[in-house]
Amino acid sequence: MNRNGISEIDVMKNFNVFAIAPFYNEVHSSQILTYDYGNFASVKNVYQLLDDICIYFGSDLNGRLKSARRILRIRKNPPLVISEEREIVAMQLPCAGFREPLWAIDMGFDVKPVDKNHCYVIFRNHERFLIRLSAEKVWERRRLALALLYETKYVTGKPSFISL
Repeated sequence: MNRNGISEIDVMKNFNVFAIAPFYNEVHSSQILTYDYGNFASVKNVYQLLDDICIYFGSDLNGRLKSARRILRIRKNPPLVISEEREIVAMQLPCAGFREPLWAIDMGFDVKPVDKNHCYVIFRNHERFLIRLSAEKVWERRRLALALLYETKYVTGKPSFISL
């Protein structure tokens, strides 16, 4: 809970969150980044925050990751659907300088290549993060995240359109 008495789960439920990012200092472990509330520092790490919001929408983080791995048939770093109803999806991006990944929730970001193995992910509010992936890999992860959302929301129980 922050100085205004708003909890992390309230911020993630009620504000326009675009990412959950690692943020290390003496007290905090992560930040919830929103377009309308600003940055919300938290003592929880990014995985604990994602687990909290996934549980709020009906399943824990491990269940969401297991489901994504099964649907997409990929093992490493799958995206996850947080809420089918609200069409909230998140994807992992290895953030330079941190052990934990940046979880991008707003898929309307831009990508600016830096070199062969690095790029900047730039969100609508011009906040940018250095990512340890090529721009092509970031776009591929975004495509998989949107495909997973479409698969779980519209195609469940029907033949899959994802051809990997």
